[in-house]
Amino acid sequence: MSGKIVIAVGVAAQPLSAIGITWTGMNWPLGFRDLGWDVWVIESLAGDRCVDARGNKTPAAGSANVAHWTRMMAAFGFAAHSTLLIDGQADNLSDLRDFAADADIFLNLSGHYRSKAVEFPKAVKVYHDGDPAFTQIWSECYACDMNFAAHDRFVTVGTRWNAPERFSPDCGIEWISAFPPVTLSYWPFEPRETFDRFTTIAHWEGYKNVEYREQWFCGKREEFIRMTDVPGRVSRPIEVAMDVHAHEWELPSFREAGWNFVEASGVCSSLEAYASYIRNSSAEFSVAKGGYVLSNGGWFSDRSVCYAAMGRPLVLQDTGVSALLPVGEGYHPFRTPQEAAAACERVIEDFPRQQRLARKLAEEVFNSRVVLPDLLSRL
Repeated sequence: MSGKIVIAVGVAAQPLSAIGITWTGMNWPLGFRDLGWDVWVIESLAGDRCVDARGNKTPAAGSANVAHWTRMMAAFGFAAHSTLLIDGQADNLSDLRDFAADADIFLNLSGHYRSKAVEFPKAVKVYHDGDPAFTQIWSECYACDMNFAAHDRFVTVGTRWNAPERFSPDCGIEWISAFPPVTLSYWPFEPRETFDRFTTIAHWEGYKNVEYREQWFCGKREEFIRMTDVPGRVSRPIEVAMDVHAHEWELPSFREAGWNFVEASGVCSSLEAYASYIRNSSAEFSVAKGGYVLSNGGWFSDRSVCYAAMGRPLVLQDTGVSALLPVGEGYHPFRTPQEAAAACERVIEDFPRQQRLARKLAEEVFNSRVVLPDLLSRL
């Protein structure tokens, strides 16, 4: 199956040291193009959100937002098939309208695209939820307009969203679960000879905690705290690339426990730097947001699929997804600090084999050539 698809991403909105967010969006158009689809990438941005290289507000024309968008669309080969709308306007708006008039699918990542400048008269309008549990709680408990009404189908990265043990509202919507796709040609398998260190790339603190049925859905900070003593139980270093400067005041106790931290700004400054950091890692060790753990809906990371594609084994806090993946074969879930440390040691001891299994997992489960046809069959 192939056709025409318009995909709304969030690339220009995060122009400064946010390549991970760029990849969150771009793996989708890359995957559809790889399947033979005719793809147009779009984003809508308010002019007053445009900033310069230091984060200060500036006119759109000379902004970091436009520069980052232009650079990324060229790098991925979408320069002629992409449109950044600033306050509903763009130089190639008429070209986009012509394409959208016959589009089969409009895929709105995180539902952020709301512009009325373009219509999709024939398209199935698909909402993609990247924050399962938070998205639904914001809507149902906090009366936030999540833009559900503008869509026909609803997809979530909560891979076990329909399991009976999920703890979260569903807003009366039928959600279709799907792993985040990875386009393997951009993440070549490059096995390492010896084990060096575990790494991850993380936001220490994201959005505010939310409450549902007297339970608080938290971010990563609380989960890192729960795992404070894990590095002291592991024979190789564990490193986190994050906004160190902003959180320096709370890191001393973690450093004393053996954690290593590096500034994420350099790691996420370019496509090359981001890929190089993953390539030079031996495996990923990461907690999940507490809300994902509590909801038990199977959230899975679009960063982790890139680690796996390069053959980097995954040691990840379980969000319920362990019921779907081959535990111990490139993927090692944990719930407790003891389980986390034991999983790390298993990966270290079985490193050559675990690298091959991680790549196999990417090829058979996360591969865009697997994820997207399966998703299309269920829309």
